[in-house]
Amino acid sequence: MEHDTPKPLTPVKTNKLSHIPSSQQFDLFSSFWGKNVADLSNTIELWDAIPKYSFTARRQNKARDEKGRLSVYSYDFLYSKRACRVEIQPASIKDDDGSFKDFYPSVDEELVEEVLRKIFADQQFGRHDVGATESWVKFSLQMIRKELKKRGKARSIDEIKRSLDILAKTTISFFVEDDKDPVYINPILSDVTRVSREKYLNDGTAMWWAKFPALISKSINALSYRQFNYGKLMHLESQLARWLHKKLSHNYTNAHILQPYEILFSTIQRDSGLLTHPRMNANVVACETALDELKSDPILILLSWSKQERRGLKNKINDILYTFQPHPDFVSEVKAANARQRDSLQRFSGGVKPA
Repeated sequence: MEHDTPKPLTPVKTNKLSHIPSSQQFDLFSSFWGKNVADLSNTIELWDAIPKYSFTARRQNKARDEKGRLSVYSYDFLYSKRACRVEIQPASIKDDDGSFKDFYPSVDEELVEEVLRKIFADQQFGRHDVGATESWVKFSLQMIRKELKKRGKARSIDEIKRSLDILAKTTISFFVEDDKDPVYINPILSDVTRVSREKYLNDGTAMWWAKFPALISKSINALSYRQFNYGKLMHLESQLARWLHKKLSHNYTNAHILQPYEILFSTIQRDSGLLTHPRMNANVVACETALDELKSDPILILLSWSKQERRGLKNKINDILYTFQPHPDFVSEVKAANARQRDSLQRFSGGVKPA
């Protein structure tokens, strides 16, 4: 499927961004290997593993108190075989009537962040400061709206603005193992500079800018990201299918028809945070629906999948082992990502990976 790249927009000059010089790390991050660069982006190893967008709008509606407030949400998961926890301080957003309502980031914010990261990879809209470990993106509301619409995820300008507010006002705290203090705490987007409504009405292409999380910037410095098919990700309807696609894109580096990928249902449930129904059967159905979507045309991530149920007392299903056979298209995408990563490491300091 052909996709047009966004038309270049004249960026607003800001002292904050204009002084940052180009860097080899950002050059490598924004250089993709493939025929259709408009469909490629990067997964960010640790940042994408944190289940930030798993609390659905429906669950939020049930969780709010009579004043529209939400408590801090805590969730445990594993990253690189280490016990981790994320705490999400919800964003307090002002309604038209002047009252405030709390929001956890969810699917809309997930999609807006993906679009911003794609815009950032276009160097005329991104800046990366290696020494300060900071990454900045310049964008307009129309750029986000047009990209979402092109990818079949249309949102209104007001919905996009609310998502940006939620991303800027949600605080993420990340804990590793038994540490009482977080190793990382920050909003999803920080230092957001907005365009006034009056200026936007006069010029729909007026530019905002925002700073990405330090975990993204550190990944750029360390070359710990991986290329993946952003076009397919944005085509997927299921949030769990998108999570699985990213996990496979980052971890299934030896993808081959003779090298199947195995994962437990319990692992998917624990680390995605997206299978929260009280009945296991409902969660299994949701998981397998997402797996079927990964087989569908034009996604073609999986050629097939199978399962082995693990039963316990009274023949109750305790867990399920899923085995994935990759589609040849996905294998080709992984090979391109591997080649790009090898090339990047060779080009950077003679193949020595930066700290």
